[in-house]
Amino acid sequence: MQDPDNGYVFIPEWQWATEVTTLWVGMLVSGFEGLPDGLAQVTIPAKRFARLRVKGDRKQMEQCYGYLFEWFDKSPHRRDVREGSLGFEKNALHPVNPFDIPADEINEFDFYIHAPLIEPAESSDPYSGIISVEVKEAGPRRIVGVEAFIDRNLVQAHQAVPELWQRIMPRLKEVGSVKAPFATFGLYGYEPPFGPGQNFRYLAGVESAPHSSEPLPDGMADRVIPGGEFVTVTYKGTASGLEQTWNYFHQVWFPLQTDYDAIDEFEFERHDGRFQGTDNEQSVMEMHFPVKRRVQERRLTDKIVVDEKGRHLLQDLRNENIRMASFQGSSFHGIDMRDTALRYVNFVHSEWEHIYFAGVHIRSIQMGGTVFEDIRRPEAPMSRLDAEPGTDGWVNVEPVVFRNSDLSTGRFENCDLSGVQLNGCRLDGMTIDGIPVTELLDDYLKRKEA
Repeated sequence: MQDPDNGYVFIPEWQWATEVTTLWVGMLVSGFEGLPDGLAQVTIPAKRFARLRVKGDRKQMEQCYGYLFEWFDKSPHRRDVREGSLGFEKNALHPVNPFDIPADEINEFDFYIHAPLIEPAESSDPYSGIISVEVKEAGPRRIVGVEAFIDRNLVQAHQAVPELWQRIMPRLKEVGSVKAPFATFGLYGYEPPFGPGQNFRYLAGVESAPHSSEPLPDGMADRVIPGGEFVTVTYKGTASGLEQTWNYFHQVWFPLQTDYDAIDEFEFERHDGRFQGTDNEQSVMEMHFPVKRRVQERRLTDKIVVDEKGRHLLQDLRNENIRMASFQGSSFHGIDMRDTALRYVNFVHSEWEHIYFAGVHIRSIQMGGTVFEDIRRPEAPMSRLDAEPGTDGWVNVEPVVFRNSDLSTGRFENCDLSGVQLNGCRLDGMTIDGIPVTELLDDYLKRKEA
C-alpha cells in the first residue's frame, strides 16, 4: 500500500457529457503484483490536473463543483474529457473514514478533486483530419440495407460494423430506386441514456426513393432519417480515424456554441465519390449530427444545485410552492421531479419523452386520446432504489397496477401482456385478436364443468 491514509474515487471524465454512471473506489499501490483476485486495476498516467479542495457540508460541496465547472468555462485550460481519461478524488481516511458512512447520510466532506487537463502538446492538433464543419438543412432520407444491434458486451463495434458493410456491398444492386448521386450511409440509432460506449443499432445501406413500391430485398430493412438541421463534420483520412468527428462534435463544437441542442437519438455517416477505401488517407467521409434550434432559456432563480449523479448544474427550486401558473408552450429538459406533487395540472397535447417512473402514484387522471408508445419495464431481476437519481442503478421492477380505472374502448397493439392479471374487471365488448373475451371465458367454464 503506497498511501494508506487516503482513499481514491476514480471518475471516467468522458461521462461528464451525459451523466457519470461508473466510479471506481480504491487505494494507491506501487504495483499490481500479489493483489487479491477480482480487483480492478486502474492506472492514471502522469499529467497535469486542476485541483480543488472540498471542505464543508453538502451545500458547500455543490458550490465547489459549480465553481470548478465555471472555472473551466472561463479558463484557457481545457478539461480532458476524452474517452479513457480519468479524474480522481482524494479522500482522507482519518480521523473519519467517509466510505464507512452511507452516501445519503454523510454531510461533512473533506477531499480534493483532481480534474485532468489536456496538455498544450496534446491539444496542438487533436483533430488533424477534420477539414470542415457546417450546419446544413436536409429533408427526410429513406435508407435501405442490412441492420444489426451492436451489443458491446457481446461484440466489438470496430469488427461488427465492417462485417455489415461486407454483407451489403455485393447486394447494393438489389436495392431499387437508388437516389443519385450515389452514396452509402451508416445510420446509428441510440436509446437513452445517450453517451460514449453505449450499445446501438446500425444500418448499412443506400438511399432509396421515399415512396418506392418495390419490395425490400430479402434480409434487408429500411429506416427513415428525419429531416431537419444537421451539423456536418467532414473528415479526410483512413476510416480508423473517423472517431475524430464524433469527438469534435461532442467535445468541441457542441459545448462551445449556444444556438443548438443535440438530438441524441441517431447520427449517420455518408460516403460519396470522395471515399476511396477504408485504408486510403485521401478518403473523405462525412458524419451528420442532428440538432435543433435552442429555445432561449430564462433562469427562474440564481440559486444552483449540483445533481448527485451527473454533476450537472441545476436551478435550485427545491421545496418551492408554485401555484396558479401557466407553462403553455414551454419546454422542460433535464428536470429532477423526485418527490414532487402535481395537482390540477393540464397536460392537453403535451409530449413526454424519456421519462422515468419508479414508485409513482398517479390518480384521478383523464386520459382521453392519450397514446402510450414504446413503454417498457426495466430489464433487471429485482428492484434497486438507490439514493442517486438517474436510470442506471435506480430501477423498480414491481408490477404496474391499474386500479378503479376506466380503460373502455382502449387498444393494446403489439404489447407484451405476459403475466398480466385481470381481477374483478368489466369485460363486455373486450376482444383478443377479434375474439370476444366473454365468449372465451364462457367456453372455458363449460369445459371445466364438463
